[in-house]
Amino acid sequence: MKNPLLVCVLLFTLLLAVPAQAEEAGLIPVAANDRLSLYLSEDLCAIEIRDALTNKTWSSTMNDETAEGMKIIPAQQKRITSLLAVNCTNLQSGLGVVNNLALKAEKDLSASYELIGNGVRLTYYLGTYRVGVQLEILLEGQSLAVRLPYEGIREDGEFSLVSVDVLPFLFSATDRAEGFFLYPDGCGAVMNFRDYAHYRESTRLYPVYGDYQKQPALLDLFAQEAPEVLFPVFGMNRGGHGMLAIIEQGAETARVSVNSSNNIIGINYLFANFQYRRSFEDKRVATRDIKVFDRDDIRADYRMRILFLEEEDPDYSVMACTWRDYLLEKGLVKRTAQAPTVAIDLFMNAPEEGLLFDIPRTVTTLSQAEEILKALDGLGVKNIRASLKGWTADGYGKTPDRFPLSGAIGGDGDLKRLVETAHALGATVSLTANFLEAASDQGGYSHRNDVVYTGNHTIMTNPDETVFMLSPDVARAKLEAFLKKAVSFDLDGVRFERMGKYVAFNYGARHTLTAEETLGIYRGMTDDVKKAFGTAEAEGGNTGLLGMADFFTDVPYDDFGYQITTSSVPFYQIALHGLVDYAGRPGNLSSDLEREVLRWVEMGYTPFFELTYGNTEELMYTGYQSLFSAEYTAWQERVAWAAKQFTQGPLAELHDQMILSHQRLSGTLVKVTYENGTSVYVNYADEPAKADGVEIAARSWTAVPSQP
Repeated sequence: MKNPLLVCVLLFTLLLAVPAQAEEAGLIPVAANDRLSLYLSEDLCAIEIRDALTNKTWSSTMNDETAEGMKIIPAQQKRITSLLAVNCTNLQSGLGVVNNLALKAEKDLSASYELIGNGVRLTYYLGTYRVGVQLEILLEGQSLAVRLPYEGIREDGEFSLVSVDVLPFLFSATDRAEGFFLYPDGCGAVMNFRDYAHYRESTRLYPVYGDYQKQPALLDLFAQEAPEVLFPVFGMNRGGHGMLAIIEQGAETARVSVNSSNNIIGINYLFANFQYRRSFEDKRVATRDIKVFDRDDIRADYRMRILFLEEEDPDYSVMACTWRDYLLEKGLVKRTAQAPTVAIDLFMNAPEEGLLFDIPRTVTTLSQAEEILKALDGLGVKNIRASLKGWTADGYGKTPDRFPLSGAIGGDGDLKRLVETAHALGATVSLTANFLEAASDQGGYSHRNDVVYTGNHTIMTNPDETVFMLSPDVARAKLEAFLKKAVSFDLDGVRFERMGKYVAFNYGARHTLTAEETLGIYRGMTDDVKKAFGTAEAEGGNTGLLGMADFFTDVPYDDFGYQITTSSVPFYQIALHGLVDYAGRPGNLSSDLEREVLRWVEMGYTPFFELTYGNTEELMYTGYQSLFSAEYTAWQERVAWAAKQFTQGPLAELHDQMILSHQRLSGTLVKVTYENGTSVYVNYADEPAKADGVEIAARSWTAVPSQP
């Protein structure tokens, strides 16, 4: 019988390189600095980090003090004491079955280690499955860097690697513990350990930057959309001490796994799952669901950084500020002094399907758009950031968008006059365009060669096959053709639809692209637009575009609504306010504009409306039916009321200020504190409120400057 754990011992010369620290039973000292010390267990299946600043010890084996006395069955005990779990499948005969292999549960495991500078390289080989991985763990300043190099992957037999769960129980706690998990659901979500609503709930996997296969354009009426995942960050506060994990490399193919306590294992745990093969539904089998996996692996080097928070009892605001400091330090985003603006989308034209030909339904012409801007300016609405939707000859939705302009809205001269008028009023004009999707009845692309293919060789389309996804490199070529004409209009930018919602990939024979390559193409497209016009905007808030997009729209206010979540938190907004402008949904689409404005105030949003000149009933039988109320004459007074709150007075002064903290003082009262010391109190209740000696009127907000 083979040894349960075969440990390959290194040469004595390697052991001499271990830092001069006192060895303890069962622990191998690896590296240390003035704050952190890293240790490796003698069985090479666990690590321990000691923080001299906070006097806290973190362990990959789940060292939550509240777990004392908890009964855990032996199989799960091996799982929670393993540094990794390796997920693999038999591509030939596995029928989509994935084996989740915790290191210490494997009978035929070979493990070795090598000291590398300020850390250690661990090599694991699971002999039964003939699969191997390498893991590097390094102390870097005040943080821990964890790397899975692609060069360390081994597949010697019938089994192939699907993914790796990295440090699955470093971020873990029982239901008895004080604290919470933070994870990237929508704008941010927390699960309080003592909130029993999460108990026995299903594991939730959050693909960073969204699930491309479950985007709304591809789903039928009854299919459930996937959560929006905007940032590659998760964290934990347990017992008054906190950690924050940032996926630095490979985020576009990584997932964050949130696991709640249950009858089998009474522990909540949170970790990064690094993918090497995607799964797809086998369309050839209709009687049951069978998953097929990529034949070729994803050649990704994954890297994650874990920050140990200095603050006592850190909340989500501290975590957001920590991530912001990281972004600024790495140069991933820079502070810019942009004036506060009001975003106004002007919807123009959409086709109504006719018996033989589509009928254009125009609700705003270019000259009427000019009239709208003048009317709003006359009401005191300044610094308008206008974007035109539905400007193409075929109307909105006939993607990819391209010139010429729709004759129903006007000609080239009309667009030039609109831009000139806008500039004279201090406004800007962009064109909203979708280069990522293609309508089935639109020409100019190959329905076979220029579209996205999944890993099981099917074209990515919706159930009716009316919408196809263009390969990202084809999308960039469409943009280049668009820019040749667009530069003649002195525009101020382009709003990319969908680009901030997801990151595509393509398995097509002529256009094979990884998600990493696609993100590079997206960033290149925004750079092309910035070089042409100075400004690039994106629908959605994907932080993979940070440093490139100047403005994001449709950034969510909350989470998706899973049962595991205790509450949504504005993690995204706290981290990015003052660094990039963002907006939510148009205020005229809200059933309660007054409440919508309060949310904008609370989370630092740019006020946003989508307007038309004519009656939106004209759009009733088109594919664009969301504008149930948008006629500008019915909204201009309310637009002016909302806009002045953000472009004049204290909120205008806070536009470029970073948020230091966000506090829920009660179920209806929120306090937001900015770096200049100003505090903004937002009261959602129908009666007045009082906090810190400040009176806040019902359904209103109050800004209090810092006291000298």
